[in-house]
Amino acid sequence: MELKLYATPDEFLADNETYLSRYEASSQLNQGNAAAHAGESCHPELLFGSYWQGGRTVLLFGNAAPWNICLNAPPAGDPVPSQTAAAELGGYLRKERIPIAGVTGQESLCRPFMEAYGGSFRLGSMLDIMVLDTVMDPPPVPGRVRKAEMRDLDTLTRWMCGFIEEATLLESTNPEERREKERQGIEKGSIRVLEAPDGTLLSTARTSRKMAHSVSVSAVYTPPEHRAQGYCQFTVAALCREMLSAGFSSCTLFVNKENPISNRVYKKIGFTILEDSFEYKLV
Repeated sequence: MELKLYATPDEFLADNETYLSRYEASSQLNQGNAAAHAGESCHPELLFGSYWQGGRTVLLFGNAAPWNICLNAPPAGDPVPSQTAAAELGGYLRKERIPIAGVTGQESLCRPFMEAYGGSFRLGSMLDIMVLDTVMDPPPVPGRVRKAEMRDLDTLTRWMCGFIEEATLLESTNPEERREKERQGIEKGSIRVLEAPDGTLLSTARTSRKMAHSVSVSAVYTPPEHRAQGYCQFTVAALCREMLSAGFSSCTLFVNKENPISNRVYKKIGFTILEDSFEYKLV
């Protein structure tokens, strides 16, 4: 089995273009991290590589601190070579004393990696990667989905602090820091809100990573007082319909496995589960 390390994130993207295009949804974290560091040189805390066997890619990985190292493997074929490569990678990083924050990927890859790397890992989240290429219209609700505006900034800041706390994400809930991130999202035009006829905001969703053919939908949130009314479903469907009309072939979502209600809601508008994605933090 051959290990290949890349001098730059750009080289990683170029060398694996065919793989990344074919498995765009499942490899989006590594693609997004590599694109975010375009023009930089790799080093232990910014490390991208691949494992090959018989001329075939069996594992891609990217370590972009402070985020977890991300593992990707082809969904088809014999999974053993990919699992073996994950174990070899864990052993290599331990031998070279390369620090990581944790590991993210399919459970079948994370397990051999953690065993080889050593140390103690804590499960952070268990997610499903879901994909949609055709929107199934949900029941209508009063109001309209529109781009967020600066007048929505206070509400979005409060909502996202709640979202992060509920999802137990490792992000800051400092109001000033969140306010700045929401301001940037509004300026980019990536945030959508569902507004009731009386002007009350009911739900929100946004786009994050945009790939060549797909776009990721994230930060889907409805405050407790407006839940179970179909607002989330309606907002996400409208956003996905907009993105497909803009030329993207699919939309993706990361959904908590421990929230079966969300899974059902998204399936009703056309999402299907692609694969699992587990997150472990090194403690």
